[in-house]
Amino acid sequence: MNPETPGLWARVLVRALVVAAAAVMALGFLGPGAAVLVAALTALTFVLLWLRARHQRSSRPLGGAPRPPEPRGPRDAG
Repeated sequence: MNPETPGLWARVLVRALVVAAAAVMALGFLGPGAAVLVAALTALTFVLLWLRARHQRSSRPLGGAPRPPEPRGPRDAG
């Protein structure tokens, strides 16, 4: 995650707002303990999704271009 990436701070702000909104909703419905748990799990979800995307980017083959899909039938052959 490069700080110079366009739109990075907007994405971080939106994710922080989502975490805060989830915590506020849990606070209203379930109480303070559940609000902390929901906020932590929501933040953890964002971190895990970021790690998965980072891992998928690093496991691409060298050369950068993906292979074209294999033809599946007579319509895809031509």
